[in-house]
Amino acid sequence: MVKNISLVCGALITLMSCNHYKTEEVWTYPKLEPSPKTIEYFGTKVLDDYHQLSNLQDTAVQDWFSAQDSLAEAYFLNNGLLEQYRDRFYGLQNRIVGDFSMVRVSESGSYFYLKYDELKEVDVLFYKKNFSEQEMEIFDPSKRYPDNPIISYLEPSYDGKKIAIGFDSMGDFTTKVIIYDLEEKTILKEEISNINPDFGGIEWLPDSSGFIYLYFPNIDLTKSNYKQNSYSVIHFLGDNPNRRTVIFGKEESYKIPSDSYPKIKTGSSLDNYIVAYAAKSGDFYDSFIANTIDVLSGIPNWKPFFTTTDKIYYNQGEIRGKHFIYRRATPDGNEICLVDIEDANFSNPLILAKGSRDNPITKFEVTKDYIYFVKEKYGVEISLFKIDENDIEGQLTLPFVPGYASFFGESITHNDIGLGLDGWTSDYVRYCIDSIGNIAKEGLYKTASIPDYENLVYKQVMVVSHDGEEVPLSLIYRNDLELDSNNEVFINVYGAYGVSMNPFFSPIFLDWVEQGGILAFPHVRGGGEKGREWHLQGMKGMKSNSWKDLISCTEYLIENGYAKKGLLSLYTNSAGGITGGMAVNERPELFSSFIAEVPRMHPLGLESSTSSSSTSYMEYGTVKDSLEFLGLLKMDPYLNLKSDTEYPATLLMPSSSDDRIPLWDSAKYIAKLQANNTANTPVLMDIDYDSGHENSAGYDAEIEIYARIFSFAKTNMQH
Repeated sequence: MVKNISLVCGALITLMSCNHYKTEEVWTYPKLEPSPKTIEYFGTKVLDDYHQLSNLQDTAVQDWFSAQDSLAEAYFLNNGLLEQYRDRFYGLQNRIVGDFSMVRVSESGSYFYLKYDELKEVDVLFYKKNFSEQEMEIFDPSKRYPDNPIISYLEPSYDGKKIAIGFDSMGDFTTKVIIYDLEEKTILKEEISNINPDFGGIEWLPDSSGFIYLYFPNIDLTKSNYKQNSYSVIHFLGDNPNRRTVIFGKEESYKIPSDSYPKIKTGSSLDNYIVAYAAKSGDFYDSFIANTIDVLSGIPNWKPFFTTTDKIYYNQGEIRGKHFIYRRATPDGNEICLVDIEDANFSNPLILAKGSRDNPITKFEVTKDYIYFVKEKYGVEISLFKIDENDIEGQLTLPFVPGYASFFGESITHNDIGLGLDGWTSDYVRYCIDSIGNIAKEGLYKTASIPDYENLVYKQVMVVSHDGEEVPLSLIYRNDLELDSNNEVFINVYGAYGVSMNPFFSPIFLDWVEQGGILAFPHVRGGGEKGREWHLQGMKGMKSNSWKDLISCTEYLIENGYAKKGLLSLYTNSAGGITGGMAVNERPELFSSFIAEVPRMHPLGLESSTSSSSTSYMEYGTVKDSLEFLGLLKMDPYLNLKSDTEYPATLLMPSSSDDRIPLWDSAKYIAKLQANNTANTPVLMDIDYDSGHENSAGYDAEIEIYARIFSFAKTNMQH
């Protein structure tokens, strides 16, 4: 977000008293005449009213972007609530943000973590040989990289003697990675470039002599081959990092598409095999397997392993000895299965555990003798299970009923494993599980204790959607709240890629509740809350279920006395822009405001973009298929905006450096909405010029973003 507010673009802002929430505005937006272009698909003509915004290099377009951002800056400069939210959020975060972050535990039991230095205002890397030993400072990034001291990635080697350190990309697509040697107490000479940990980070070799990573040769956002033709390379410590040995991805015999990502996964120091796969959007990949010795030689003989038809979740497979243990989807839910690697019969595996549609298995980890796995009922209620050395399944008793769980520190070389738990109203806590299943607090993190939140109520209701399907809806509010229809509701929705809206503890979000409001989380189709089928029912031609579920949940809140029209703010991000945008298009009167971070607002234009998420058509559909094209047309918020319609206050927060969703995606929607909106509500585009799709600008930037989001939501409530 730029700080230059010299251009307010003709917007006349008349302020009321700072004691009031609202301001009275007469909105005059930056001038932009339509530049329509008609494209025909399968006999259907599609009108792109603001086609000129696709040219991000055009100086007139850039000036328009700058003017839009300046207008947003002027709005927030004059928003009397923004500073109040900033101050409150800083106070809340200071009560819960501990010294530690980004904790990593190596296979050998070494601890690596960042510890914030208040004097230097930077995170410093610390190390413990094991949990009980004294910590040692091993790397202060501000001494070596004063201009970019923000560590954004850590990955220790299996033996715990080396650690890969990645630095904030500062809005660029790729990250710089260096290697610290604990024995020599120095940074090694090699510096790894053209790597993006979001797409594939450092995979240490089993003997810790080097690592494998996904290399991106094409990282120019303006080129048509941006992010394409990537491949995996092997790097041995001490070698020249510019002399890359390709080990997977360039072989024509594997027929890996140029827009897929040929990635490799290693699991432990004992792995005799290494798995490679062609990554893309979607749950299932084609995979290959090779002997570890051959991989280390640089000439692996990759053999086909499982395929997409086996319905194996790409990130849910582990090697233990001669066995491959994995999670796969079934018509009724999912399963954890086991096959012999040398004779892998994926059509007839040994089934170790089963999950249902409503209570699916969502993750598992393997230790020397055991398998631990998690079930998530409707995505918000966690239960933990253990399969012992005799393949007998048993449920473990958790300290409390959490809404989210994650594992850490696991390895097939030992039976120790860590478990992180949190929920809507309970802070993240780390536990250690011993070999007989006892669960005890680890003690590294300090759990936040905020007495103000002890009076909060969480409940989940089932809402009947347009077609009779029951949609889970999570609600959080104070126990003394009166349900008299006068409550202000902040709705957070996503609904894409099979990603569940899992509970998370956030004092920033809970502040809305403490101030007397309600948080609502509709678990709409397109997510994974009720298994893979829930995802499929919100994809491609069935995407309308996502926003119709959202509309049904919003109507439920109104009909049951939680709120009334004009008191419901809608927030989303990324692919959730389709869900949120289309709900607003169909029922604009339901919402007081619509707020979206780095949102997808024009999915039909995706494949024409040089900077698109290259395989996202697998989630939305492709214009190359006549039926999928119709689904894309139906789900596109930009193309489905109506003329002469009263729309709610709207704030889009795109990023200029987004590698997945180009800036024109939000810009076209904003331009058309500003032209079509007949209500005197603000329609703003607040551009982030510092970060990419995943915001990584640091602590202060996060506070600023959420202060803007919640102050915008509060300011535009219509009592």
